[in-house]
Amino acid sequence: MTDNRFKSSDSLARQLADDLAVKMREAIEARGRVCIAVSGGSTPVRFMEELSKRKLDWSKVRITLVDERWVPLDDAASNAALVRRHLLQNEAEQAYFLPLKNSAPNPVDGFMECENSLHELMVRLDFAVLGMGNDGHTASWFPGSEALPKCLDEGNAAWCCPVTDEPVDLPRMTLTWGLLSNCRHLYLHFEGDEKNRPLQAKIYLNKRQIEAVTDFILTDLKGKKLTKEYCLKFFGKPTRSCDGL
Repeated sequence: MTDNRFKSSDSLARQLADDLAVKMREAIEARGRVCIAVSGGSTPVRFMEELSKRKLDWSKVRITLVDERWVPLDDAASNAALVRRHLLQNEAEQAYFLPLKNSAPNPVDGFMECENSLHELMVRLDFAVLGMGNDGHTASWFPGSEALPKCLDEGNAAWCCPVTDEPVDLPRMTLTWGLLSNCRHLYLHFEGDEKNRPLQAKIYLNKRQIEAVTDFILTDLKGKKLTKEYCLKFFGKPTRSCDGL
């Protein structure tokens, strides 16, 4: 894993677009076409606009999403609308785009169509540019979600998964780790100190959490119920995982 840091959002967007464009050209030359999954939100807008200007054979590029809210494709909350506005323009206008949202009334009903469409789109994902929320989530893998174990299960053959429970603002469809773990090139693109903190703290957080779990097993577990106060102590800050306690 390479950890790259930049002085500005613009320099990050340009460098990421440059690096990805080089690898996409190489992949097209080697395999004839490429498939890339991109994320929504405000962070990747500059990157998408930069990538759309890079010269390569975009007719051999297939694009899909890392995750999507189950809203109309022209809705302001739609990641598909974001891709159409900021990526499918300039040189990239010729690329083929597959939204995750389909005509089904909800992601559960739309799951099989989405799954089949992904398998028709590619044999293996070449590139994925993931984002990250302030709570450390990526894709639609939210802390406390009932769908999270299925999303992260490497033994789960499904490439996508509906996420419809309480932690999400709107029902969603997300790619699974079963698909992304086999991706040839994974990028994690995020900006700001708030999102950087989980990565900076990962070593001591793991140690602290292990100590907290050990303490819980040795003391609190003796006939006591897990409390919200202890949950907050475990994570170090308010989190959705503690809300139901």
